[in-house]
Amino acid sequence: MAECKLAHVPQTLLGGGQEEKIAALRELFALAEQSRAKADAPDSCGSDHRGKPWREFRGIVGRPLFDQITAIVRYAPPSEVRELAGDIMALLRYPCAIGRLLELYERHLPTINDSPPLTIYKNLGDIGTGGAARALMWLWGTKWDADIAGALGRCNSTAAQDFLLRQARIHPNSYVRQMCIAYLKLPLTKDKTDLFIDRLRNGGYNERFTAILKVQELRVTCAAETLISMRAENKNKSLVGFINEALPVLGKKTAISL
Repeated sequence: MAECKLAHVPQTLLGGGQEEKIAALRELFALAEQSRAKADAPDSCGSDHRGKPWREFRGIVGRPLFDQITAIVRYAPPSEVRELAGDIMALLRYPCAIGRLLELYERHLPTINDSPPLTIYKNLGDIGTGGAARALMWLWGTKWDADIAGALGRCNSTAAQDFLLRQARIHPNSYVRQMCIAYLKLPLTKDKTDLFIDRLRNGGYNERFTAILKVQELRVTCAAETLISMRAENKNKSLVGFINEALPVLGKKTAISL
């Protein structure tokens, strides 16, 4: 049993020296990597641990040791020990790692324009809490906003959806607007519906394609008449094809073929 093999770790983390603590945390990091790989495996789709490797890890090491690691992340003074504990929790997609991920982002700032910190965005999106969404919104405003939009779209946060909705209207970059539209999800609201219809009528080429896909995906039935008008006015075969695929989903027959 892993808990037996790790029996020395709680006492080491409590009273060991710096190097001893780091060595113990490296053992835990290896276990965390295994838990992450297991949670991300294709055959784990039906597992309770899917997308939440911290549950798998906690089951292996036991709740007392798990709580001890989170306490280090939350309350220990800055040190290599706390950083490594934070890296473990980031790997496990546990919410207490948000602060550690923001620390890593700050270290990345000198090269932010040359290299996007995609792993940081991804980990925050995978954590997916309201706190993670707030962190991602705080990181907004670089050339990598489209990547942040994707991470926000994975968050279980009304604030994140409201933010994406707003940026889908006002962001100066059309690609970012397109990505914001793409990551809107249920529940469907009047504001979302109004945005989709507006982008169908007035959006750029790619925004219109994305809006058609979202109207179909989210069953925005009140957009059907707008799609029918678009189809009658448009000669682009690809666009008409997307519209013809969407209309039956919305309860409208396709009267015009390609």
